[in-house]
Amino acid sequence: MSNSKELEELVNGRKISREIVKEILNFGVNEQQKLDVIFELALNLESHEAMKSITSAVKNFREKINKEENTSNNIKEASEKPRLIID
Repeated sequence: MSNSKELEELVNGRKISREIVKEILNFGVNEQQKLDVIFELALNLESHEAMKSITSAVKNFREKINKEENTSNNIKEASEKPRLIID
């Protein structure tokens, strides 16, 4: 009986996931935004191994914003000096 209950929960979870994807697509996102969403969702996974694997794969297809961009959060090297921006 519990196996049937677990299967039902899995099916319902996947249905909700498809509805979320449909809602994102209805929002009108382009290909780069889809990759960004996938990347950002992967960063929130509990499984470190899954997060590293997915973000590594998606990084190959995302457009880089900065030439030096090596990480998703653009953390600067410790040797870099902070810059002051004045308008």
